[in-house]
Amino acid sequence: MLAVIFTIIFAILVAFFSTQNTTSVVIQISQYSVSVPLYLVVLLSLLVGFIFAWILHLMNAFASLFALRGKDNAIKKEKKTNAELANKVRDLEIEKTKLETEKKSQSSE
Repeated sequence: MLAVIFTIIFAILVAFFSTQNTTSVVIQISQYSVSVPLYLVVLLSLLVGFIFAWILHLMNAFASLFALRGKDNAIKKEKKTNAELANKVRDLEIEKTKLETEKKSQSSE
């Protein structure tokens, strides 16, 4: 709801700005020239800036996503290694216990 209120306020400000800045501006690109209202030049420049900022934000977000994904894969790999080592420790403890019981049984004979 707050976003709708801010959007309406922004739209009112843009409408006010547009009615105050209707002076025609000539934009020349190479051999072509176009006459557009000043408010359109300003608002299109603002839109282009927002689009570039959004693209840069997306690039940063994807870079962060790939970095986190790589770290998640490393964590999974380390957890697997940890589980394998825990199993190996358990097997060695069982083997140690067997050897100790065999040693005790041989020394008692």
